[in-house]
Amino acid sequence: MDMNALWEYQRIDLELEKYQKEVKNTPTRRRLVQLQRFVRDSQSRLSEMENTAVVKQNSILELEAQNTALAADLEDLNQDLGYYSECDDEELDIKEIEQMVKNCEKTYDAIAQVKKQVTRLKQEVEASDRATRELIAKMRAAKEEFDMLRVEHEKELAGGEDEEKELKKKLAAAQKAVPAGVLAEYTRIKGFRANPVAVLSGNRCGGCNMQLPANVATKVAASDKPVTCENCGRILILRDGK
Repeated sequence: MDMNALWEYQRIDLELEKYQKEVKNTPTRRRLVQLQRFVRDSQSRLSEMENTAVVKQNSILELEAQNTALAADLEDLNQDLGYYSECDDEELDIKEIEQMVKNCEKTYDAIAQVKKQVTRLKQEVEASDRATRELIAKMRAAKEEFDMLRVEHEKELAGGEDEEKELKKKLAAAQKAVPAGVLAEYTRIKGFRANPVAVLSGNRCGGCNMQLPANVATKVAASDKPVTCENCGRILILRDGK
């Protein structure tokens, strides 16, 4: 079977594929993908930062409520101590007073600890707010750059549109000369081989360079169906009398 038509089909197919890859791999296109990924990742990060900030704000409110309660307890204890300061000596209960003093000290320490936690959390929230503003500014700048580069990339695509159309036209014309069954086999092999067709030369596969049995060339020349390399699975063809 004459497989020259399939060879020509592959040549144009690979040329079209190369062109499309080059269009997708321009510096502009790569930067667009990078910016898109940055914005997407930043949105996730921003959401996490906002959730964390809400949790910390709630913690601050809880701690401030706790601090208010402790301050009220401390005031009550101070009032009780004030009451004892006005009593006569015989009315004083030293142990009770000592316990009240300890309770005052304990409550005061608890208030100090709560205030320290509130201060730390407020500092963290402020730092988070600054980081959030910075991230939003970077996202805004990335969006502006993305919009600008997208216009540039569209011009790049438009500039090569005629070339791509011409290659697709040539590919469609070449396809008409390839039997449907052969084309189906080509498409199947292309699922795992970039170039599904290889020239058999000197009983050696041009795709994987494997030395094949001597009768393979005869099979390729005589068969009306594609003959594939037993090693790499490519369709073998003969060209230039080889």
